[in-house]
Amino acid sequence: MAGASVKVAVRVRPFNARETSQDAKCVVSMQGNTTSIINPKQSKDAPKSFTFDYSYWSHTSVEDPQFASQQQVYRDIGEEMLLHAFEGYNVCIFAYGQTGAGKSYTMMGRQEPGQQGIVPQLCEDLFSRVSENQSAQL
Repeated sequence: MAGASVKVAVRVRPFNARETSQDAKCVVSMQGNTTSIINPKQSKDAPKSFTFDYSYWSHTSVEDPQFASQQQVYRDIGEEMLLHAFEGYNVCIFAYGQTGAGKSYTMMGRQEPGQQGIVPQLCEDLFSRVSENQSAQL
């Protein structure tokens, strides 16, 4: 399987209404591709840090310069997948995590401007590229 490639991305979602009402504290921080987690019950312990291909901070609002939008996630992940598919390679993406973690939002998004997830953006890009390409060798 020469040339096979697996990329791993993590994304931190905003608190939901229940978490906000309970004054939940965010225990995750991100710096570049490194995601760190602190144990609030053992604050003297060093944070546990993990490095991924992509670490997306979507916990705050779009005004935060570190905020990862749906478009950024698609540009980083979806566009490359589509390129490889057009090159004849098999591609696959899946979202994993507990219920309410934001998998559906990342993959499908919402039907609001700028809120489309990876799948609708990829489909739109796919059909756009196909309609622009008149080559029989598509």
